[in-house]
Amino acid sequence: MARIDKRATVQRSKRRPRKCGYACGDETRMKIILAALEVFGARGFDGASTRMVAKKARVNLPALQYYFNGKEGVYLACADYIAGKVEERLLPAVEGIMHTLGGEEPSRQWLLDTLLGFLDEFTDLFVGDRELDRWILFICREQAQPSKACDIIFQRVMSRVARTCTLLVSRLLDLPDGDPRATVRALGLLGQILFFRLAREAPLRVLRWKDFEAKHLVVL
Repeated sequence: MARIDKRATVQRSKRRPRKCGYACGDETRMKIILAALEVFGARGFDGASTRMVAKKARVNLPALQYYFNGKEGVYLACADYIAGKVEERLLPAVEGIMHTLGGEEPSRQWLLDTLLGFLDEFTDLFVGDRELDRWILFICREQAQPSKACDIIFQRVMSRVARTCTLLVSRLLDLPDGDPRATVRALGLLGQILFFRLAREAPLRVLRWKDFEAKHLVVL
């Protein structure tokens, strides 16, 4: 029987790459996205560079080209990330409401309770979730200077959120589908909530709160 060279076996095993694959790739990709959200939010697309993003993410510069094919790819991936996070929180409610509204006519009490519940979910996400601190400036910049990233966020989530809220309002007010009065009122409700995120510091100072904690969200 041939003798096994244990030293050679050990040396070969050391040279084998660790079984990381997709997991390591996904981790690196996420590090880049989270860093890019902060960099693009602070500096905008034109003011940011891939070098800044790579430094913030603590990755090599070529990694951005490998995973995202350059600066625009990273930027659009940030929009996809935001849309995905909002979908996770609000899409189940949106789909449930739309399913019910597509069937028999619900009662006014159901419409009112559902609208208030939906607005509570919206408030918990956009005011109470501190993860939004990472990407609220990104959204604000896209509102001021919309790009393909704005299209992604709007088409995937915000249009559906606005549509759901509008349908509930129109049914409550006995307005026909598509009536702009219902749309304006629905957007007004959502806008009141967004004020507490976009102008966060002002209401906190007026109310003398340090942060929007769970007990404060109930008041909102």
